[in-house]
Amino acid sequence: MPSEDIDVYAGCRVPRHTNTLLALLDTKTLWTEYGIDDKIIPFTSDFPYTDIHEMISPDLLHQLIKGTFKDHLVTWVCEYLVTQHGQCQADAILDDIDRQ
Repeated sequence: MPSEDIDVYAGCRVPRHTNTLLALLDTKTLWTEYGIDDKIIPFTSDFPYTDIHEMISPDLLHQLIKGTFKDHLVTWVCEYLVTQHGQCQADAILDDIDRQ
């Protein structure tokens, strides 16, 4: 369930709970309260020894790296290159970096 407070325990996600929600709730409530799209059924739902709920977990390290590296550092470097070398030369430098 979405929460404004990320420190609140959200509970375990298990297939039985999801299937119960799918049987009892309407499409809008499933999406707004639980983030479940009832039109999408995981391809692993019929696999006997696979639980999609255990396979997918928040990847905080990925989010941290992307947020720090991509969203902050790459933007900063691009702005720095434009400031130091002008737009045309900065584009050439960035093209060279991309080729590497």
